[in-house]
Amino acid sequence: MNLLENLNWRYATKAFDTNKKISQSDLDEILEAFRLSPSGYGLQPWKLILVENSQTRAELLPHSWNQSQIVDASHLLVFARVENPGNDLVDAYLDDMVATTGATRENLKGYEDMMKGFFASLSVEARNAWADRQVFLAAGNVLAFLANKHIDSCPMEGFVPAKYNEILGLTDLGLSASMVLPIGYRKEDDKYSSKSKVRFAKDDLVIVK
Repeated sequence: MNLLENLNWRYATKAFDTNKKISQSDLDEILEAFRLSPSGYGLQPWKLILVENSQTRAELLPHSWNQSQIVDASHLLVFARVENPGNDLVDAYLDDMVATTGATRENLKGYEDMMKGFFASLSVEARNAWADRQVFLAAGNVLAFLANKHIDSCPMEGFVPAKYNEILGLTDLGLSASMVLPIGYRKEDDKYSSKSKVRFAKDDLVIVK
């Protein structure tokens, strides 16, 4: 099936089959799809936390509005933003660019000044809001990839970031949880899987000027 058919197939899965697990090869591809996601300036102000420990997932459950997908899904992904992104992130990215492309920091000086000037113009709150938007770019990329693989998912903002940060030790890493994504395979009796997808018509969403 093509991507549009697969996007129509996907839905926010409410009931996961606890007996079905994502293979390691598929999981590796999912992580690679995340790694290849686009971001502003290419800066990738994010980390992806793969929560495999069942006890940790159980500890996260009450801070996730007790949504059972947290513990029932094959795997739990937590998308986290870099807190207060700025010059350190720019320097790390440019160093990686030098190592990857053979460019020199001198040649990249104009790009460096532009990016650092951008962050200098923003408050901490605005920097974090920017980083959150980049995280959602990555999450959207992963969601489309999952649909194309016929792997189910349920993107969630219904959780307490501060508790996730505490339980997963994210604050000490300079990170903050932005979105939670249980992934796996739907139960056959999940009533939501057979419901028609509700989307506004194209003419209601697209404005041509």
